[in-house]
Amino acid sequence: MSFADLERGQGGFQSSSNLIPTSPSDAEFLGLQKSLSVQIFKINANVQGILKLVDQLGTARDTGTVRKGLHELTETTRDLVKRGTDDLKTLSTLQRNLPQHKALLQKTSHDFQVSLVAFQQAQKVSAERQRTVVEGVKQAVEDNADSGAVASSPQSQRQLQAFQSQISPAELAHQESLIQERENEIREIETGIHELNEIFRDLGTLVTEQGAMLDTIEDNVNTVALDTSDAADQLNQASEYQRRAGRRAACLMLVIVIVICVVLIAVRITILSLEFPWFITRVLS
Repeated sequence: MSFADLERGQGGFQSSSNLIPTSPSDAEFLGLQKSLSVQIFKINANVQGILKLVDQLGTARDTGTVRKGLHELTETTRDLVKRGTDDLKTLSTLQRNLPQHKALLQKTSHDFQVSLVAFQQAQKVSAERQRTVVEGVKQAVEDNADSGAVASSPQSQRQLQAFQSQISPAELAHQESLIQERENEIREIETGIHELNEIFRDLGTLVTEQGAMLDTIEDNVNTVALDTSDAADQLNQASEYQRRAGRRAACLMLVIVIVICVVLIAVRITILSLEFPWFITRVLS
């Protein structure tokens, strides 16, 4: 889905551009809803960009440009989330006097929450990847320092010199600087995740026209997990019921066949007794 598709109201978002405002407050609501839909689209696109950049961390493509791009894209997305949260609050306030837009508000709120879930998960993946990279770089630096401390024999000295020819003091200093940079980035990401949790609780205070609390992000995630677990249990139960039903059906069919056979034999004997009474008497005797 492109940005042009979003502007035309395509691709899953319920566009307000097809609705005609009937009052100033109605126009304000529809305009703000359209703006928030665009922000949701941008958040989703940024999340995909973040994940692509995260995939490059710790690889040969891990450069200063990649790390800078990841930092800037993450910060831009945080700003979109904060602005979107404020806009959703305003929409909720406006909708109280516009009952005809209740469904539109609920859908927009749901779409925004789904985007926040995706962004939160992307930040967690980014932080975890950067922790892994930092640990690897720290280990390499420590190994180099340990090599210098134990390089007492001529052979060890030659190995150390060969190693130092590959990793110069300047390179080591650069790696230590990168460690500090990445650790700062990890702390910022953790702060961002904490801010998202605050936003989740903030969204939980929004109420609809009936006073029902809007679902928070964590509620949605837990509901999905619970539904998935329940679905698996139900599938297992259905499979067990099906097996039991199959066995019961087989037993019932066997009983029916036996009963039918007994009835047919009884009928046949009755007919023979009427037509050939002498034959029955001889058989019984």
